Amino acid sequence: MRNTVNLFTFGLNNFKSLRMKLKKVVLICSIIALHVVANGQGLAIGKGASMITGLASFTSTGSGSGSVRTNVLTISPSMDYFILNHFFVGGGFSYSNQSMISSTITQLGIGPEIGYAFGNQDSKAFPYINAGWNYISTNFNPSNGASSANGSGVSVGLGMIIPIKSHIGFVVEGKYNTFSFSEFNESENIISLNIGIVGLLF
Repeated sequence: MRNTVNLFTFGLNNFKSLRMKLKKVVLICSIIALHVVANGQGLAIGKGASMITGLASFTSTGSGSGSVRTNVLTISPSMDYFILNHFFVGGGFSYSNQSMISSTITQLGIGPEIGYAFGNQDSKAFPYINAGWNYISTNFNPSNGASSANGSGVSVGLGMIIPIKSHIGFVVEGKYNTFSFSEFNESENIISLNIGIVGLLF
C-alpha cells in the first residue's frame, strides 16, 4: 500500500513538473510568435524585405498625315531584395515590341540593378532611385528580310511606390535607357514613363 502511495505521489509530482515545463514552452513560443508578427509588420523597405515589381508602358506615335504609326509596348518585371534598410539589389527582365507598317523590332534584356528607397514606418509613399545594366538581344524583321543584333545598355530610374494595402502597391517610374550594339557603331537612348504594380514582402 505504501509503495502504491509513493508511486502515485511520484507520478503526480512528475505530472506537475511536466505541466510547468509545458507552460514555459508555450510562453516561449508565444514570445517568439509575437516577435515574428512584430517583424512582419515592420518597414516595407527595411533589411530583409523584398519586392516583386511588374512595369509596363505603351506608346503610339503617328506622322502628320497619319499614314505611318509606330506602336511600342514594353514590359519589365523585376525582383529586388533589401540587404540594408533602404538599399536594395536585384535583377530584372524586359521585353519590348515595336511595330511600324510591316516591320517589327523585338528586344529582350536581362541584368542586375541596385537602388535606394526613401521613407519610414509612417510614410504613405516610398520614392526610389535605381540603376542597372542589361544584356540586350534584338531581332529586326523588316519587310525585306530579318536580322538580329546583341548589345548592352545602362538604365537609370526614378520612381514612386504607393502602397494600397499592406503588401501591394502601385508603381510609377520614369526611366532613361541608353544602349549600343556590337554590330553597329552607334548608340541609342530611350526615355519612358512606366506604371505597374508591386508586391511588398516584409
